[in-house]
Amino acid sequence: MEERQNQSETHSLSSSIGAKLKKNDEQISTWWLVAITGVVVGVYLLVYWNWVSMPIALRRADESTHPDRFIAEVAKQHLFEMSNVGPRVAGSYANEIITVQFLLRIIKEIAAEANPIHRVEVEVQQAYGDMFLDYEKYPQTSVYQGIQNVVARLIPSQRKDPDNYLMLSSHFDSVPQSPGAGDDGTMSVIMLEVLRKLSQSPHAYDHGLVFVFNGCEENTLQGSHAFVAHHPWFRKVRTFINMDVAANGGRDIMFQAGPKYSFLMEYYRDYVPHPYCTAVAEELFQADLVPSETDYYVYSNYGNIPGMDFAHSTWGYLYHTAYDAYDTIPNATLQHTGDNVLALARALANAEELFAIDDHEGSKAVFFDFLNWFLVYYPLWASIILNIGLSVIALLAVSLSSWLLSRGKELTIWQLVLQGLTDMGVILLSIIVGAGLSLVLAVILNAVDSTLSWFTQTWLIFGLYICPFLIATCSAPVLYIHFIKKDHLSLHTRVQSLLNATCVLYVVILIVLTAMSIRSGYLFTMAILFYTVTTLLNASLHVFVKQTSVCWLYVHLIGQIAPIAYYSSISLTSFATFIPMQGRGNAGANPELLIALFAVLVGLLVTGFLSPLVALARKAYLFIALIALFFVISIIVMVTSAGFPFRAHTTPERFYIYHCTNEFYHHNGTLRRLEGGFYVHPQDRYTGDLIRELAIKFATNAAPLGVQCEKELYCGIPFYQNTHHGQRENSLWIQGNTFTLPETIELKHIDTQYVPTLNTTTFFFTAKGTDHMSFYVSPVRGVKLVDWSFSKSIPRSGLPWNGQDVHYINFVHGIDDRPYEFHITVQGSATKPLEAGWSFYLNVVAQYMHHEQYRTQEFQQFIHLFPDYAHVVAYPAHLISKIF
Repeated sequence: MEERQNQSETHSLSSSIGAKLKKNDEQISTWWLVAITGVVVGVYLLVYWNWVSMPIALRRADESTHPDRFIAEVAKQHLFEMSNVGPRVAGSYANEIITVQFLLRIIKEIAAEANPIHRVEVEVQQAYGDMFLDYEKYPQTSVYQGIQNVVARLIPSQRKDPDNYLMLSSHFDSVPQSPGAGDDGTMSVIMLEVLRKLSQSPHAYDHGLVFVFNGCEENTLQGSHAFVAHHPWFRKVRTFINMDVAANGGRDIMFQAGPKYSFLMEYYRDYVPHPYCTAVAEELFQADLVPSETDYYVYSNYGNIPGMDFAHSTWGYLYHTAYDAYDTIPNATLQHTGDNVLALARALANAEELFAIDDHEGSKAVFFDFLNWFLVYYPLWASIILNIGLSVIALLAVSLSSWLLSRGKELTIWQLVLQGLTDMGVILLSIIVGAGLSLVLAVILNAVDSTLSWFTQTWLIFGLYICPFLIATCSAPVLYIHFIKKDHLSLHTRVQSLLNATCVLYVVILIVLTAMSIRSGYLFTMAILFYTVTTLLNASLHVFVKQTSVCWLYVHLIGQIAPIAYYSSISLTSFATFIPMQGRGNAGANPELLIALFAVLVGLLVTGFLSPLVALARKAYLFIALIALFFVISIIVMVTSAGFPFRAHTTPERFYIYHCTNEFYHHNGTLRRLEGGFYVHPQDRYTGDLIRELAIKFATNAAPLGVQCEKELYCGIPFYQNTHHGQRENSLWIQGNTFTLPETIELKHIDTQYVPTLNTTTFFFTAKGTDHMSFYVSPVRGVKLVDWSFSKSIPRSGLPWNGQDVHYINFVHGIDDRPYEFHITVQGSATKPLEAGWSFYLNVVAQYMHHEQYRTQEFQQFIHLFPDYAHVVAYPAHLISKIF
């Protein structure tokens, strides 16, 4: 009996030693993991090199040999002249006179040199109108008076005016204190050169072309609305190409198309020489993750026509700053965008679809470029079929692979299923833990005021957020295989089983995204497609060829090269676009969370089919320790001066500061309060700390608005946009002196008319001030606003104030600076005894955006206290609050 027991123990020990030896034979060197990492990094660097590589910019001397090509040097010379006038704020002399005359001159020169087969016409549209922007908490009525658009059209000279037009659009105005070379001077001069080249063609186009140089985009998209609502040429426009900029340099990305007119993507695919687009960008933009809007919104929603939206969006640190200057725009960027727009415009100008565009309405499309080489495009309905079909094939391939791997191991079907579910649980748990670690770190960094360390040092994103994710996703397979008790499967079989489980999880994600009609699910389609191909190839090798234990690994790794390259491109686009935006977002939001989510998604896509391979290494813990070391190094760098977010001239910190004079009046017209000071509108997480330090140097205090927001309508602050009221909890007020200006507000109550039968009272006013003004209208309780002259009907109220409706009117005048006449009609009587005889509050605000000469000495002294890495948009603002 004892002898048998000893024999059994000896056999068990022998089996255990044999299994360990077998396992050691199956393991690979840790250097394999280092080599794989090196290949991934190498692929990323190659993709980056491809991403920054641009076409050679053509000069005037090249035009004789390239007569049909866009000439970047011509556009750059126009950009120099256009940006050299300084900021082009709507209503300013620089915008309304100098820039308009510049555009007219250049277009007339183009017309004089055009081929006689074409006729180029140009005119200046002077527009008056209004539109309602139905934002959730802060809707606003936008009113414009005498704003200007320069509009040109290219039509055949020897036949009648075409019935269908293609429109190209950009804007030539800029924000305060920015020369606007990028936003949007770049696209304006590209349009000029496109017009020149199209007009020189020896062939007439089937359709007319309209070029809209929009003179008031930065203020609630008013210029595009003016063209849509009031210009007769728009009635013939069937589709459009809109061009805007949120960065300096880089490629132009086509980030919105349609909607539902997918033939536009076919033209983009077939004619654009440097494709750069993705449905991911479109969905992120339309999900309001980008804190801005373009004229595409107006053309689509007010004009009800389909089109395409182009933009420069990568590395937008200088966007809306004084550094958005001529010398920051590379000629190669002009060439890249010019080549694309010129080719697309030529094609659409002869497109058959424009003769009856309504017949070509389809569905939204999935679209993306592959490394800027070619475009992949298919309609939404096709993506549903593709995703479902691929999911079925992938599941069958995984099932076949699992059966072949377990063949001869005497496992039942249920054991196979249980094994697969266990593997899925391990992978899913590792992803959840990894994502959780990254997001928890984002929350911690936000709590301890250590955000935005990656704003300049972008590589820190990998160390801070991708490393914790990788530690979890690499450790889980290693620990799982180390502690598992059953030895019926080989090490390589277990790793392949984990890869199969990863594929099944991706299939589940893809099915969910497809069911939600999220087109960005194609990211998982690509991962599943390449893994399915390599899995079927390995299954074939397993059946027909006696492959070695490591042969499948080579096939698998080769199959991952293309997805990794594409995901590297996506990561470059995502981070280069969204990192600069975090410096101009909501100061109350956590900028780390969005970046951490992007990092986790990139980590999942790039390493999802690589992480389980770590379990094959003999000393896997060394590789995991290397990742942990990089994480620790990133933390150390983050807390040093190298981790400070901002740098002078390249990655500045943005500040908006108004020097305010606020006047508040009683119902009888007497002054109840007069105050002066500096209102600081926050842009990022560090605004408050710096302002408090500067206020101490200025011998005063910076205080939150606090109860001021309960006492006064819109906190008694002369907001440029009512949406800024949403930042009231993060805003700061610094007490200062009042000022007087030559263009002070003149609000005159002209007349009052009461209609007894309707119990309505109409108040008539005139208001004169600067070119950017706004009106806050808030009826007291018991009084209803029933009519006004700002728009045809009374829109819904925004966020209430002390139980009262609040209406915000944004007003801009361009070339016409006459006093603005308006009336307000109310019905009913005040219900509160203290408000007896009152009807409504009326606040009038003037923003002196391009009047630096009006800065007081006190204001200048305060601005000069800011560090060199700060970009300060600072100008006077005046508010008058009255009760009628």
